[in-house]
Amino acid sequence: MKKDDLRKPARNPKFIPGIFNYCDRWCERCIFTARCQTFAMEQEASRREGGPPRDMAAFWKRFEASLKRTKKLALDMAKERGTTFDPAEMEEISREEERKNRVLKKHPMARAGMKYIKMVDQWFKTGESALREREEEILAQARLGVTRVKEEVASLTDVVEILRWYQHQIYVKLMRGLDADKEDAAAGEFPKGSDGSVKVALIAMDRSIAAWLRLKEFFPDKADSILTMLVHLDRLRRAAEKEFPDARSFVRPGFDTGESPK
Repeated sequence: MKKDDLRKPARNPKFIPGIFNYCDRWCERCIFTARCQTFAMEQEASRREGGPPRDMAAFWKRFEASLKRTKKLALDMAKERGTTFDPAEMEEISREEERKNRVLKKHPMARAGMKYIKMVDQWFKTGESALREREEEILAQARLGVTRVKEEVASLTDVVEILRWYQHQIYVKLMRGLDADKEDAAAGEFPKGSDGSVKVALIAMDRSIAAWLRLKEFFPDKADSILTMLVHLDRLRRAAEKEFPDARSFVRPGFDTGESPK
């Protein structure tokens, strides 16, 4: 990708500025992909590199290469503007970022977000046999001609996909919000970008809670473990709303501003 490739989409009026900053990155379910600069660039990169990665190893290899290209582009563009980087200063900045990240990880919301990741992994690990049994039961009903089996399969699949998609994102978006909050406060910025990140985390929690409630209908015998999950998520959600009282009202470009998705 060349510098002109990076600049060209930004001049396209069809793209909604900043829409990609406050999304859940679930492009397959997003109605605004036609107006998202990041999606367009990723599609173009995928086309040039022969389609989507074949597996996770290929994905990370491509991701690493993309980071290297982006870093080179940033350095080249800075050089064009007469900006230079002191290696010692850059190293100090890197150390400061690592220190700040360690502090953020100790925040109660960050700890709760990481705990949720582990809780979900454990639930699916112990519930794997129950999921398989439920799948076999649905297939048996299909063989007997029971109606609405396809809808039930689709619903169960959707619930699992939602839980797995947002499992890590809640933590990531909360961390981003906590990190940006101090910068927003120092700059006197309003509305705060940190509120936007936390709003995405709150939406992820809302959808995850709804998905756990739906999953409880499929597995009533797992009600206790699912209720434990729901209590943990609800406490985390209330803690985020208390620390970021303006997050819910944050207006995200595109999603909350009434633009057409096409």
